[in-house]
Amino acid sequence: MKVKYYNSSFKLDTLPLDAIHVIDDWCSPGLWQRFNNALSVTDRWSFDNDVTYADGETTEITWIMRLFKKWMKPVGDYVEFSRPVIEQMCNDFGVEFEQFDFAGINGQTQGLQGTIHIDSFRAKNISFLWHCNTEWQSEWGGSFRVYQKDTLDKGHRGFSQELVDNYQIAEIKYKPNRLIIIDGSYPHSADAPTPESKYAFRKTFVARGNVAKLVDKNQ
Repeated sequence: MKVKYYNSSFKLDTLPLDAIHVIDDWCSPGLWQRFNNALSVTDRWSFDNDVTYADGETTEITWIMRLFKKWMKPVGDYVEFSRPVIEQMCNDFGVEFEQFDFAGINGQTQGLQGTIHIDSFRAKNISFLWHCNTEWQSEWGGSFRVYQKDTLDKGHRGFSQELVDNYQIAEIKYKPNRLIIIDGSYPHSADAPTPESKYAFRKTFVARGNVAKLVDKNQ
């Protein structure tokens, strides 16, 4: 699975995805600002984001703000500020979700290392991950990592250098307004901010669907 970098949006033409697509400066400045303005005044964060594996083991907990669940049903009455972001994602890349799964924001501070997980077992899934912070410095860490498909089968769940050396297929640096589009059946994780970040809060807006289809480019 290769990583492809872009400076503008484009229409996807292959499902299942044949690459990890990374688009810099993705969201329009106005929408990005409105999104973060709304985010700054909400108190809907909860500290209960975890992953439960097939054997019943539960991973470490991080911050999460749940916005939409299956079939785009809002979780509460405060989430409409995020709907335009999802609509822009779908419009920009020619995607329609036939089975929508989840939209929300994952949050990490120092020490909250993301756990390796997958988003879907379905072949034609799509996961959008938007680095929605307005400020971030390279020394603050927060990389997004993608691993070989058999990583979880071999019992790897926590982060280690051995995992990076033997199973990692991509490391994508955290960068404000960077959008990542991945096949969610590939295991992935997000690094916690480094001690140099002090009180930085790493946020990723996630929108994903188990079954997606591509809109005809000619329509």
